[in-house]
Amino acid sequence: MFNSWLPESQDHLPLTWWKQRPVYLAAIIALGGVASMILTALLGYSLMGHFVFTYDGAFRQLHLWTPLTYIFVNPPSFWTLIGCMLLWNFGEAVERHLGRRAFVRLLLLLLLISPLFITLFSLFGSRGLACMGITQLEFGVFIAFATLYPHAKLSVIILTIDAWVLAAVFVGINALGSLGARDWSSLLLLAANVGTAYAFIRFETGALKLPSRPKRSPPQTRKAAKKSSAPTVDDILDKISHQGMHSLTPEERRILDKASEEMKRRAG
Repeated sequence: MFNSWLPESQDHLPLTWWKQRPVYLAAIIALGGVASMILTALLGYSLMGHFVFTYDGAFRQLHLWTPLTYIFVNPPSFWTLIGCMLLWNFGEAVERHLGRRAFVRLLLLLLLISPLFITLFSLFGSRGLACMGITQLEFGVFIAFATLYPHAKLSVIILTIDAWVLAAVFVGINALGSLGARDWSSLLLLAANVGTAYAFIRFETGALKLPSRPKRSPPQTRKAAKKSSAPTVDDILDKISHQGMHSLTPEERRILDKASEEMKRRAG
């Protein structure tokens, strides 16, 4: 199904074109975020509350759709609109670099990381946590961009700074806010979101590799390897006793002569 929806042959091509401009998946998601603000306002916060993810809602009230739908609950906000614009720009850069298939995997990881950690917190006694909105996804995509292009120059009001510096500032401000409020859950969620985006880009670019168990060679391979290795003097003498001196190869004769000269040198 993944290959049929996202064929590898079109991985680096735009989804469509609009007025001779390429349109990528990041733009569609950004527009969806803007549309979700309108939808949230039209349906009302009470009804849209059924799409917010909480541990009790998902697993006790069986609102099993909420790990995927919480992203659509976006009360109208100027900052959410700005975030959608940034998602369009930074997300498109990441998508064009990695390809659409890798970009979709990144989005799915960022989408599921918050529900996963909230579930873990709830299992260990921290109840009442919830996640909603597209903000964390937008932030994760920006972290991915800053990891991919750390020295890209970004203009902020009258300043021009590197992407990694701006990312560090955003992460630091959010971390200090959670630390000041002693909100350890939010601090861990921030670390999970940032760490997921950073590790994913490092892995996709080959800078990070998953550990793997060394494969044990089958007996036939080990025997072949043993035969292909240089024989010892004992092996050569054993061969002479069974097959005669004429059976030795030039390499075996060389090893035997070298061992004989070594014994004479020691004896002398």
